Amino acid sequence: MNLKDINEKFNEQVARGEAGLNTGIPFKRFSTLSDYVCNIQQGRLDTIFAETGSGKSAFVNAAYVFGGIEYYLDNPGYRHNIEVIHYSLELKGETQLAKYISSRVWEEYGILTNVNEIFSKGNFKLRPSVKKLIDKYRAELATIIGKHLFFRNALNTKYFYKDILTYAESRGQVIKNDKGIIIDYIPKDPALITLIVIDHIALINPTGFPNLKAAIDEVMKMLIMFRNIFNFSPVVVSQVNRSSTQMDRLGDNQHWKLKLSDIKHSGDIADASDTVLAINNPFRNKIANCNGFDITKYKDRFRLLSILKNRDGAGNKEAPMLFIGECGNFYQLPSAEELKGEAPQELRRVNEYYRKLKKE
Repeated sequence: MNLKDINEKFNEQVARGEAGLNTGIPFKRFSTLSDYVCNIQQGRLDTIFAETGSGKSAFVNAAYVFGGIEYYLDNPGYRHNIEVIHYSLELKGETQLAKYISSRVWEEYGILTNVNEIFSKGNFKLRPSVKKLIDKYRAELATIIGKHLFFRNALNTKYFYKDILTYAESRGQVIKNDKGIIIDYIPKDPALITLIVIDHIALINPTGFPNLKAAIDEVMKMLIMFRNIFNFSPVVVSQVNRSSTQMDRLGDNQHWKLKLSDIKHSGDIADASDTVLAINNPFRNKIANCNGFDITKYKDRFRLLSILKNRDGAGNKEAPMLFIGECGNFYQLPSAEELKGEAPQELRRVNEYYRKLKKE
């Protein structure tokens, strides 16, 4: 790209901003992210990583996937539309939908349900009250699936490139030079935000590569290209590399929090990302007090979200979170000082729910 092209791109971005096309979609219930990483944006590559079982998939769904779609649907005429190509490599698409319904049932009706009940697995039976609510959400899911959300259940490098390119061609004009190299993209809808979610990246098929790291690095190169030329927004979910050295950090109040070097398999993931978010679980790491919060009271319901990298803004920011694992919901908490030792409203709501269940 020559200097003239760069100047044109710069002027284009300034004009887009003045027209409101760089506003993005606010993160639902996550004010720290909206403040510091400027909402869900076009052309940004975000990575989210955490230990196994810490809720990283639930967070991505709550903040990016369903959170972004819900915001759009709740605000008719909003400047940004959103579409999500979701490579759900760990969970089946129908399981993702069941988890989404369970989060909505809790959010709107205060009833805790889960995948096992919704699918009547094992000794679980679908309660009539929950079945009624599932029927209510069927119509909503019909407006989301195939219109805003597109699930994929496998990924290898050749399929991935072809899949995203085919999608791009259906949403705009791909421009190539005389050698067949893609040099530009003109979208039909300049305000459309396209998320490319890979959950999680270690589950891609490495066929044709010497090892998984090499396959991951190739996918990251493709994501950079789709970000830079097509203005798509990749969201990569990754795991934590747990070595003996990291295990020594358990209970260490100074060094227990996740770092960029803890991302598993490849350093290229962090290097390629514009934003890197870590979900810390102090209870699992045997931490009694985190940022003023008494973890012995919250136990496994507390998470600390850390912005470890923020290419376009301030990094090293943290946000305390409440995690309702039964339905996968996350809520940003006020600071410990603001709560003044009181349990947050959502935690009180959960505790009251279980108290009532015991009496029934």
